[in-house]
Amino acid sequence: MAREAIWQRPVRAVMMICSLGAGVAVVTLTTGIIAGFGSEIERLSFGAYARSLLITPNYLAADQARFSRLTDLDRLIEGIGGDEIEGAAAWRRAYQVPVSARDYRADLTVFGVRGDYQFEADMDMAQGRPFSPSDLESSRRVCLLGADAALALFPQGRASGQTIRVDGVGCHVQGVFERGDTLVSSRFSNAILAPFDTAARYFMPMDTLAPNEANRLTIVLRDRDSLHWARVRADRILRRQHGVPLSQAAPFIFVDPAAPAAAMEQQRNLLSNLLVAIAITAMLAAIIGYGGANWTLAELRRRNIGLQMTLGASSTDIFLQFTLESLFLGTGGGLIGVGVALTLGRFAEAWMGWPAEFDLFVMIGAVLLGAITGAIAGTAAAGRAAATLPAYSTRG
Repeated sequence: MAREAIWQRPVRAVMMICSLGAGVAVVTLTTGIIAGFGSEIERLSFGAYARSLLITPNYLAADQARFSRLTDLDRLIEGIGGDEIEGAAAWRRAYQVPVSARDYRADLTVFGVRGDYQFEADMDMAQGRPFSPSDLESSRRVCLLGADAALALFPQGRASGQTIRVDGVGCHVQGVFERGDTLVSSRFSNAILAPFDTAARYFMPMDTLAPNEANRLTIVLRDRDSLHWARVRADRILRRQHGVPLSQAAPFIFVDPAAPAAAMEQQRNLLSNLLVAIAITAMLAAIIGYGGANWTLAELRRRNIGLQMTLGASSTDIFLQFTLESLFLGTGGGLIGVGVALTLGRFAEAWMGWPAEFDLFVMIGAVLLGAITGAIAGTAAAGRAAATLPAYSTRG
């Protein structure tokens, strides 16, 4: 009977589905936008740093400060577990290195790298090709230029395939990066990347580091939630490698001064709380409107209810009829709300550049929310209808 009552009043059913579907759509779309913006803000600000161990010397520890070694990286990968690590790299750098090409000259930052450098220098190649694993393990004099570095040295021509001189030493330009769109990759725009051994041997003659020492180690984890325990294990491994007991200050720190993750996380949470408040308000408005419509319709259908009870329907039958009607309409509202949210999310992403990420469990939860809301909102109207006296209803 509940299904027949819905089909007999299609306009009413559509209006009630739309009223509840609007609230579900707002909740689903808000959840997707929060997830999308959170991921995009994290990518633009930190890239892979948000789930990385960044190991640098602890200069505040005075005599206990140490520079990491290439062998430390191997021990860390072994100790933390290869299954938990997505990539790892060792870095050394030198600032204000004189670089020349034909009639042009610039002072650039030189990075030497071994390992998975793409997690930090996550830029496409505008010219040439990236480093291969054999390039990174060698001491060949090859390099990659950032977009600004290439423009400074070759303002009127192609940089890839040319030769530059880094601190007086020739180097073959193997490729040029596109301009980076993240905070982390932007540090390479006005820089040169070279294999670790090449940079240590040829381009950093005044560096105080030993040939196998690095300014920074980067270990990219697969799961951000494992960062804490990875830091604990890394601290123990490095203390053992460098002979520093637990009673003394740590020789290394595991944060990057260029990545203020805590402040960004706080800003993102504030935005999320605002959007959640808007979504809750919209859902409450939809529930109130849906419940009010159900109550009003129960009043308008008193004559029909009385006739049904005169013909033998019990109060339980009437209660179940109204409850099931509300449950069916609520489920329909949930499904339509999710569909509308997906459509609006894809439209906002394609035409307005708003990122949106929809989780399957969230969408299932939104449909269940619509069904439960419909059932709860319809319960009061169902009780009102079931308590109606047949004689009173037929007179109305």
